[in-house]
Amino acid sequence: MIAKEFEDFLLNYTEHYLIPSKDLAIVVDTHNMDHVLLLITSNGYSRIPVISKEKIYCGTVSISDIMSYQADNNLAAWELSQTDVAVAVNDKVETILADAPLTEIMHKLVDNPFLPVLDSDKHFMGIITRKSILKAVNALLHDFTEDYDITPKEKHDN
Repeated sequence: MIAKEFEDFLLNYTEHYLIPSKDLAIVVDTHNMDHVLLLITSNGYSRIPVISKEKIYCGTVSISDIMSYQADNNLAAWELSQTDVAVAVNDKVETILADAPLTEIMHKLVDNPFLPVLDSDKHFMGIITRKSILKAVNALLHDFTEDYDITPKEKHDN
């Protein structure tokens, strides 16, 4: 459990945690693989979110997901280029709901560089990155005493 004072401090940074979907490279599940590969490689991303036309989160996709699909299905480059990305989506990536507690976010970010954020209807809202949380923790470590006093508890002799 996170100490209440630390959680309150970190929650002041919540607007900095979420990178909204409008600011991200995202693909629709009906986009062809050529488009997706171009987007991933030209932006240097390792993995990008995939949504439906209704903005429902489908999963994420990476170059290795696409190459694995191509190899598993013995597809020539021209066949792959005409294939919808939906078939290569990794739907096993951890996600969180928009109202997830900070503790859950922190636990999931230990093993994930980012977490897709969904509303209760599974619409994709954006991502929270490990980097954004680390920036808030950095602020906590440097600025906490501007708003809070820290006093050690007295030790009781038994």
